[in-house]
Amino acid sequence: MALKRHGLARRRRAVGLTQESLAEALRVERSTVARWESGKAAPQPWIRPRLAETLRVSAED
Repeated sequence: MALKRHGLARRRRAVGLTQESLAEALRVERSTVARWESGKAAPQPWIRPRLAETLRVSAED
């Protein structure tokens, strides 16, 4: 779990997004992105394809 959440933050930074800009792109709150990255929550299944597209990775990643 820690590897995945660190991977999310790392990938977000690699594509040049802040938590706020990612949140805006996905139409969620910045605090939601922070919870995903901290491991306190996981993205809902319906948002994962948009998250993957925004981060330029496959949905399986």
